[in-house]
Amino acid sequence: MRDLTRGPRRAAAAGLDRAIARVACREHRLIGLALLRIAIGVGTVMYCLADYGDRQFFWGPHSYNSPQLAAQAVPHLGFSLYFVSHSQWWFELLFHATVLVAAAFAVFGGRALTVATAVLMWSLYYRNQDVLEGGNNLVEILVIFMAFTVSNAYFAPGAKRRRQRLRETAGTPTIRTAAHNLGTYLIVFQTAVLYLTAGYWKVAGKVWQDGVAMYYISRVTGFQMSTAYAHWMSNATLGTAVCYFTVFVELAFPFAIVSTRPWVRKTVTVSVEAMHLGIMAFMGLVCFGLMMIGADCVCLRDEDYRAMWLRARRLADAVTGRLRAVDLLPSPAVVRLAEPEERHA
Repeated sequence: MRDLTRGPRRAAAAGLDRAIARVACREHRLIGLALLRIAIGVGTVMYCLADYGDRQFFWGPHSYNSPQLAAQAVPHLGFSLYFVSHSQWWFELLFHATVLVAAAFAVFGGRALTVATAVLMWSLYYRNQDVLEGGNNLVEILVIFMAFTVSNAYFAPGAKRRRQRLRETAGTPTIRTAAHNLGTYLIVFQTAVLYLTAGYWKVAGKVWQDGVAMYYISRVTGFQMSTAYAHWMSNATLGTAVCYFTVFVELAFPFAIVSTRPWVRKTVTVSVEAMHLGIMAFMGLVCFGLMMIGADCVCLRDEDYRAMWLRARRLADAVTGRLRAVDLLPSPAVVRLAEPEERHA
C-alpha cells in the first residue's frame, strides 16, 4: 500500500535541513553587529566622560550613594566590582579601565573585549542606578548574546581578513557559526519584544490615545534640551502626529523585521532610528538613543545594508556628475563677451 505520509515527511525534512544550513553554515547580520559594537563602546565611553568631573560624587567610594546603600539595590545575580574594595585607587582603576576597555571594544571588538566590557559596564551601572537613562536595561542583555557572535567582521582592524576566513568556511556546519547566529537572532528577538511591549503599553495609555503624551514629556525639565521642542509639541496637530507616529513604528517594528519585503524592513527600521535621533537631539538622552540605534541596526540584514550603500553611492555619483556639469558650463559673463564676436563673424 502506498505511504501517503512520505511526501509531507520529505518536505518537512527538507525544510529542517534548510533551516539547519541557514543557522550553522554562514554567519548572518555581520554589519549590524559591528554597528551595535560601536554603539555600545562609544555609548559607554560617553556615559563615563559626560560626568567625568563629578565621578567621585556619582560613583566614588565617598559618593552620596554609599557602597553599602548601593549594594542593597543590586538585583538578584547582579554584581559590581566597585564593592570589592572601597579604596580610592580601586575606584580610579576600575573607572578608567571601563573607559579604555569600552573604547578598545568599539575599535577592535572580539569576544574577550566583549566579556571585559560587559563586566565593567555592569559594575558601573550597579554602582549607582540613580543616574541610568534606561538603555542599560537592553544593553545588559544584548552584550551577553554578543559574546557568542563575530562583532568585528566590519569596521575594525583586520575585518577584511576575518570576512575572508568566514567565506572560506561557509557551507560547512560549525558550532561556532551556529552560536553566532543564535546569539544574533536572540538580539533581534529581544529588541523586537522591547518595541512590541513599549508600543502595547503606549496604546493602553490614555495620554498616548489622546495624542498629548509628547506635550507632557516636553514639559519635564529634566528632559529639555531645546525650547523649540517644547514649542513644537504645544502644537496640537504636530504633537498628536508625533505621538501616533511613535506608537505606529514601535508596533510595526517586530512585524517589519521578519517581512520578506526589503523596503518594509528598511523603512520601518530607519523610522525607528529617526525617532531615537529625535530623542537624542531634543531630550538629551544621548547614550540611551545611541544604544537603541545600535540594537536596531542588528535587525537589518547584510543585504539590506549593501542595497542601501549602492543606492547612496548612485545618488552621490549622480549629484557629483550634475555639479561637474554645472562647473563645465560657461558663465553668463563669458557668454555675453562672446556674443558680439559671433555677430561680427
